[in-house]
Amino acid sequence: MKPATLSIFRRRLFIVTLVVLWTGILCAQHRIVSVSPTLTEIVYTLGAGDEVVGITTFCDTPAKVLADRDAGRAKIVSDFNHTNYALIDSLKPDLILTDTDFQKKLAADLRAKGYKVLHYVPKSLEDVFASIEEIGAAIDKGEYAKQLTEKYRNEIQAIYAKTKLLPKVKVYMEINHIGPWGVGKQSPLNDLITYAGGENIFGEENKGVFMTSNAEIVKRNPDIILSPIWLHAKLGGYDGITPLSEIYGRKDFDKTNAVIRSRVLYYDSALLKHEGPRQVLAILKLAYLLHPDACECPPGTVPWELGWIQ
Repeated sequence: MKPATLSIFRRRLFIVTLVVLWTGILCAQHRIVSVSPTLTEIVYTLGAGDEVVGITTFCDTPAKVLADRDAGRAKIVSDFNHTNYALIDSLKPDLILTDTDFQKKLAADLRAKGYKVLHYVPKSLEDVFASIEEIGAAIDKGEYAKQLTEKYRNEIQAIYAKTKLLPKVKVYMEINHIGPWGVGKQSPLNDLITYAGGENIFGEENKGVFMTSNAEIVKRNPDIILSPIWLHAKLGGYDGITPLSEIYGRKDFDKTNAVIRSRVLYYDSALLKHEGPRQVLAILKLAYLLHPDACECPPGTVPWELGWIQ
């Protein structure tokens, strides 16, 4: 081979080698630990489920999460509140995902150990979409994440174009009956209620989830009361149920429009309170609960709202 030809060949080989190495870097697998069912769902929705090595006992959506857990590909590192730090260390993650005020200390502890941690406490639907986009960017799915959030925004606006014309329904969404706990305007749940054609009775409160009183709920006279119900996939049963009869029997609740009109219903806690890719479905379901005569129940959702449990 002539020297000039050899020189060209070497330059081309060098370029090809760089391309191969760079492609390998771009396609490198992440090792993700998610200590949040919501954030686990986001990662799987973005198509990076195979990069998840650690999850919680409550991560069950989409179905592939359960398959990965049962196959041992995704280890259970936490029950959301209690975390196995040694197991996380053994998994050698390059990204850890946490959320809510309850996990702020966990996020700080993990950062102190040198881990990259993304922590989220969304106060609106826009915050939820921003978290999807930031996680997407962190795991090389940024463009796809933006496509998804734009799609979600368009679908929500299409729903709201219809529901905003319907009579407003005053909503008390109970987060937990022990307290009881309601929700203010500093929560994506407030946005869900608005887009579904409702009016949160605590919508002027500059808070997220907070403790209130039964007397205050009666004073605000909701047209509908929503109580959480949630199916725990791992345990195979229902958890955190407040019997509707308990709500009907609370002092002076018989004076509220909700009780007078028998509008005390369950809501799917795992759907409405997992603030991620299923927000459109959550709004459709909530719109049906608030306006059953004008809105259809979205396919694939279980009719827990009537108190009927399989």
